[in-house]
This record gives sequence, C-alpha cells and structure tokens, in this order.
Amino acid sequence: MTLHVLFTEDGIPGWIGDAPREGSEAIEGLTVDFLSAHRRTARGKWVVRAAPVGLERSAEDLAAAAAADYRAALADRDQSVRAALAVEADPLFFRWQREETTREDWLAAVAAVRARFPRPERL
Repeated sequence: MTLHVLFTEDGIPGWIGDAPREGSEAIEGLTVDFLSAHRRTARGKWVVRAAPVGLERSAEDLAAAAAADYRAALADRDQSVRAALAVEADPLFFRWQREETTREDWLAAVAAVRARFPRPERL
C-alpha cells in the first residue's frame, strides 16, 4: 500500500494520507502506525521518535524501559569482565596449569576483577 507523507523539517511525518498532496512523498510498504512512531533522518534512515515531553509513561512502559536498561548494563558489565579476565586472570590460569603459580593466585585475580565490576542491580 502506498501512503503519501508530508514531512516536517525534523523528518517527522506531519501529514499522512492515501492521496497525494502538494509537497508530499509517496512511501511504499510502511504502515500509519510505523510512520506515527518513527521519524526519518537526513540520511533517510528511520528511527524511533522520542516520547513527547510532558506525557506520562505507563507502568508497563516504565517496566519495559527498566528491563532494557538492566539488560544493557548487564551486557556492558559482562563485556568488561571478559576483557579484564582475558588480560589479568587468564595468564595466571595458564601459568597455574604449567605449575608456575598457585591456584589461589589465579582465583584471587578472578575475584579482584569480579569485585571491580559488580552485577548491576535491578530496579
């Protein structure tokens, strides 16, 4: 289905209709719901529009945002832990395997890395 859209300067669909209008563009394959929730960047990429200022978000929206923030923080933490373990603890593990250091040294390095990067708390 082809929709005709008149965009604002910010790339927000300001008018959406079935028939062309002066200054409108034909848009193929997108729905009114999609267009009302997105804006088009100067490079033509569609991005989600920010919620209008002053609108109160529902409890479900707040919970979903908190869950997404937690998952992102956990992923960042996991990546940081992996990188630090690779640099600090893994060499000690291999030295322990070759009996050049003790198991306790390796475990202490692992504990130090994990202490430096605690798991994020759920809100």
